[in-house]
Amino acid sequence: MIASSVAALVILLAIAVVTAFFTRRLPIPYVVTLALVGVAAGVFVRGGPIHLSHELILFILLPGLLFEGAFNLRWSHLRDNLAAVVALATLGVFLTTGLAGLLVHYALGISLAAAIVFGAVVTPTDPVAVVAVLRSLRVPSRLTTLIEAESLFNDGTGVVVFGIALALLSGDGTFSAGTAALQFFRMSVGGIGLGLLAGLGLSLVTRRIDDPQVEISLTVLGAYGGYLLAEALGVSGILAVVGAGLVIGNYGRPRGMSERTQAAATSFWDAIAFLLNSVIFLLIGIDLPLTSLLGSAGLVVAGFAIVTLARAVAVHGLVLLLRPFGRAVNYRWQLLISWSGLRGAVAIALLLSLEDGTGDVATIKPIAYGVVLLSIVVQGATVAAVARRLLSHARQGPAESVSAHG
Repeated sequence: MIASSVAALVILLAIAVVTAFFTRRLPIPYVVTLALVGVAAGVFVRGGPIHLSHELILFILLPGLLFEGAFNLRWSHLRDNLAAVVALATLGVFLTTGLAGLLVHYALGISLAAAIVFGAVVTPTDPVAVVAVLRSLRVPSRLTTLIEAESLFNDGTGVVVFGIALALLSGDGTFSAGTAALQFFRMSVGGIGLGLLAGLGLSLVTRRIDDPQVEISLTVLGAYGGYLLAEALGVSGILAVVGAGLVIGNYGRPRGMSERTQAAATSFWDAIAFLLNSVIFLLIGIDLPLTSLLGSAGLVVAGFAIVTLARAVAVHGLVLLLRPFGRAVNYRWQLLISWSGLRGAVAIALLLSLEDGTGDVATIKPIAYGVVLLSIVVQGATVAAVARRLLSHARQGPAESVSAHG
C-alpha cells in the first residue's frame, strides 16, 4: 500500500512538472491545465491509492498553502486594505452564502437549509490560480493584495459559516442566530489570535538561532503545529495558520533571519506551494464525479451563474458601503475582484465532509462539484484577458502604478 501510494505521488508530481513546463508561456494558470488533465485522467483512473479526502485537504495540503500565502503577504500592503479585506472576509462571506442560498432555493427548488449549505460550500475563494497571472501582468500590488488577503481570511471564516449552515440543516432545534454569531466570533477571533501569538513566539525563538534548517523547521511548526493546536482548542485552524504566517513573514523573517536564511525559507515555501497546489488540482480533476456532473449539467450551469452573481453583489455592495471609511476601490477593480474569486481546495474539502445521502443534500453535491470545476476552468482561463480588458483603461495614481511586488 505504501509503495503504491509513493508511486502514485511520483506520477502526480511528474505530470505536474511536465504540465507546468509546457504551459508556462500560455496566458492561463498551469493549475487550470492540471485540473483538466486530472478530469481526463479520471475517466480512466479512479479509486487509486491517493485520493482527496476531507482530512487530507484540511490537515495536510491546506495548512502549507495558507502559510505560504500569509508568509509572503506584506503587512504594509495588507494594512492599507485591511477594512476591505475584513469586510469581504466576514460580511462578504455571510452575504454571498445567504444570497447564493436564497437564489438556489427559489430558482432550483432546493430546500432553504440545503441551499444555504450549498452557498457556504462555494463561498470560500482560492486565488492561487489567478494571483500568479495577475503578478505577471504587473497588476497594481494593492489589487493583488486585496484578492489574495481576502481569500486567505475567507477560507477560515467560510469554514466557520459552513459549520453554522450544517447546524441549520440538521433541524434539531438547537440553531439560533445568537449562538451562531457567538460561535463565529469565538472561532474566528480565537483562531487569528492564537495564530498571532504562535507566530510571535516562534519569531522570538528564531531571533536566537542562526541555523537555516532549524529556522525553516520552525516555520513548518508554525504552519502545521498552529493548525493542530487551534483545532484541538476549538478555534479556526485556518485562521491560526494565516495569523502565524503573517507574523513570521513580517516580523520573524526580517528581524530574526539572516539574508541567507530568508532566501532559503522563501525558496522552500515556494516549492512547497507548487507541490501542494499541483497535487490538489490534479486530484480535484481526477476525483470529480464526472457522471453525476454530466447528469446535472443544466443545474451546474445555473448554480455557477448564481454563485457568480452572489459574489459580485457582495463585492460591489460592501465596497460601496466602505467608501466613506477608507481608500476607494474603483469599479473596474471591483469587477476583477469578483471574477477572480475561484473556488478550489476548501470547497472540495467541505463537500467531502458532507455525508452521502438522499434528497437535497445528494442534489447539491454534484452541483457544487460542477461549480468548482467551472470556476477553475472558466474564470481561471479568462482572468488574464479580463484583467487586461478592465485595467487597460483604468487610470492609476502614482502609488498604484507599481508592480505586483510593490
